[in-house]
Amino acid sequence: MGLDDYLLPKEEVKFQSKNNVQYGGKNYQVIVTDRRIILYARRGAIFKSDDVVTFKLSDVEGIKYKEEGLIGKRGIIEIQGKTKAKLMGSTSEMKTLYQQLLQFL
Repeated sequence: MGLDDYLLPKEEVKFQSKNNVQYGGKNYQVIVTDRRIILYARRGAIFKSDDVVTFKLSDVEGIKYKEEGLIGKRGIIEIQGKTKAKLMGSTSEMKTLYQQLLQFL
């Protein structure tokens, strides 16, 4: 299975991260569609399986961006809504993701 198996009919991908971001201590690729934020990873050395987390854009109430670290800075996005999510990654990747998400608020 691949990412296409998790897209809804007529759902359009608007943004796809180049690098992985961390969520819950695991690495994911971030895909933003016109309806959802999808965190996708293919895991396993021999027996591959998909790991997918989704957030509906309509449930997002706010997004916060900040940076942490002195030498090896990392960007952090906090998504607030029905549930809270904290995504971490490189500052350039997270700034781009933040700008993409702002379009949907």
